[in-house]
Amino acid sequence: MNDFVVTLLDKKRNIKVNDDIVTVNDKSYDIKLSKINNHCYLLKVGNQVFDITTTKINNERYGFLLNGHYYEADVRTKLREKAIEYLKNKKSLSHHDEVKAPMPGLVLKLMRKAGDKINQGDSIAVLEAMKMENDLRAPTTGIIKEIHVSEGASVEKGTLLFTIE
Repeated sequence: MNDFVVTLLDKKRNIKVNDDIVTVNDKSYDIKLSKINNHCYLLKVGNQVFDITTTKINNERYGFLLNGHYYEADVRTKLREKAIEYLKNKKSLSHHDEVKAPMPGLVLKLMRKAGDKINQGDSIAVLEAMKMENDLRAPTTGIIKEIHVSEGASVEKGTLLFTIE
């Protein structure tokens, strides 16, 4: 038996495939699938017959034409889906992120202050290194909890600049 999670039209469906029986969200169907060529199939569910043309977009995404209507679906194993959900939850549970100096230099300008709300990619400071100005951007969305340096400060690579919650 194969267990999958299929996301179609922004809805997730649990699908189990066991020979000629497919279970979709706890409802089972007897099916017959006939391959016409590498991309075309005939699917018989009960008394209905569906003409399906498929294409693989990437590892998890498939496009298919079903009786003249085009759809795209993400198809993942149950284990892969759990791993993705775990990583999403882990990211949202992260309480803070530290912004460190990517190179030695001089802090020319602080673009934000403690308590400011920032979005990922927002400019937070300008660091001069080797006579070039480098725009440092927020690695995550949150609120600046602390600023650990001041304008004009010399910093080494890895010096803690900001803490973001």
